[in-house]
Formats: sequence, structure tokens, C-alpha cells
Amino acid sequence: MNSRLAPTVLVAVSILAASGHAADRNQRPDAGSSPALTPAILKRQLSNGLPVWIVEQHELPVVQMSLQVLTGTDADPPGRYGIASLTSAMLTEGAGSRSAVDIADALDALLANLSASSGVDSSSLQLYVPVARLADALPLMADVSQRPTFPAQALDRVRQQRLVMLLSTRDDPDAIAALAFARGIYGPSHRNAAAQIGAAESIKALTTEDLKAFHRSAYRPGNSTLIVVGDVASDRVLPLLETHFGKWQPAGTNRVVREPAPAVGGGERLVALEAQVVLEPPHHLRLVVHDQDPRHLIPPLRQAGIG
Repeated sequence: MNSRLAPTVLVAVSILAASGHAADRNQRPDAGSSPALTPAILKRQLSNGLPVWIVEQHELPVVQMSLQVLTGTDADPPGRYGIASLTSAMLTEGAGSRSAVDIADALDALLANLSASSGVDSSSLQLYVPVARLADALPLMADVSQRPTFPAQALDRVRQQRLVMLLSTRDDPDAIAALAFARGIYGPSHRNAAAQIGAAESIKALTTEDLKAFHRSAYRPGNSTLIVVGDVASDRVLPLLETHFGKWQPAGTNRVVREPAPAVGGGERLVALEAQVVLEPPHHLRLVVHDQDPRHLIPPLRQAGIG
């Protein structure tokens, strides 16, 4: 878990540090006086077992918080490709007793930003807020992460946006080539052979209950880490976190089960070569291989629908 979360801490620290005073470039630094690149991380745990990492940076009166959930698109079950990404996108569309408009208005009043995203192996909820407004912003973040409502009307809107995105990739040679290559490696039915936001058939079929079930299985204290970076003191921020996140309990016993990686046959071998995929109207791909023996790549490309 530590190695997967460390980049998130460094990114948060970099964002806050870059907003501070610029270094004095008029003076040549002394040998061996470079500041440490690795921040000091205080690691604690809330009463429900949720790990908390705190990095104190007092250059600016702001705080960035990130709830890292160690479940991403690689955990999408067969037939529901896109559920992790769609669940993440729907978190801020309604939570607790608040609608999406209520959440947006409250964030505007606090001069804060709250956004959710998903990657291959994790999902995250990010809060950026002035430190003076942190206590008022935490209830919003707690509601969005723990009590999303996934309203049907918002789901239909976000669903249509994603279907349009998938449709637009048919005119993108890079996207077509990337998916074709992935299908050649993993096979046409594997999760990694589909777009990260999912497949059109799956997105059309997903319901509010599907998203709620996936949220219950993935968004759990035992599968998450809360990272706090900014102008905070650990002894003051930990009681606030305990109040809003310490009572968070998993809603069920079911957990996400990841799809196993595809098996590699004993007679297959990986060959590195230079190739160019050319798009020809109306969405046909032609492969130009710069290699003495292009037969190395013919079988997987035929499986992917090329050649």
C-alpha cells in the first residue's frame, strides 16, 4: 500500500510547495545543502482502522486532502466494464441530503474544490480548501465519500456523456491503435482491452443499484487511506478527522474481486519491434512493421482485428 500511495503524497506536496515563495536564485547553494525531497509523513490510524497520513507544510494557509481507495478500473467485473469510473464520477452528483447543486454551492461558499477520479488500480476523492474553512468542508467530503446517492437523473446525464466520449474515440487514430494493441495482448474480452471509462454495452446497462453495490464493496476504511497535506497541526486535525471519518464502517461483507491476469502460453514469446499503425477511412487500420520478420506480430494483431 505504501508504495502505491507515496506518489500521491509527493504530488500534493509539490502542488502546495509550488504555490509558495520562489527559491532565491541569486545565491549559489552550498554543497550538500539541498533540501530533502521526501516529506516527513506522520502516519496514524482512526478508531475504525482508516489509515491517515499527514504532511505538515506551513508555507500557505491551505490544505489538500485525498481519500485514496485502492480499487480502480482493473476491478471492474466482466460485463460491467466502466463501473469503477462511473461510480467515481457520480460521487459529487449527490450525497447525504445534498443534491449536486447543494454540494457545488457549499464548495463555492467555502472557496473549496472537491473532485473525484479513478485510475487503473485506485480511485480518489480530492479536497482543496483554505485551512480556515477545513472544519466546514470536512462534512461535505465525508458525505460524498461515504453516503453518495447516485440519483437516476444525474446517472443518465453522465452516462450519455461517456457514451459520446466512446463514440468520439472512433475518429481518434491513437485511441484506436491503443485499444487494438491491448486486445492483441490481453484478448478481446479482458478488462485491459477496453477503454478505461468502460464499454458502451456495459455503461448502458449499469443502474443506480449497481453503483451502490460497487461503492459498498470498494469504498471501505480497510481499503482506503486518507492523506492530508498543508497548513495543519496533527494534534488539531486528527480529532476533526475522527469526527467525520472515524465512524465510517463498511456497509457489507462483500469485497471487490479482481479479474485474474491472462495466462501466457508456453510457446509464445514477446518480440520488441518498431511499427506504425495507419488509419484508413472509414476506420480501418493498416500496420506498417519496420522489422525483418513481421510474422512475429501477425497472430496477436489478427486476434485484435488488424491485418
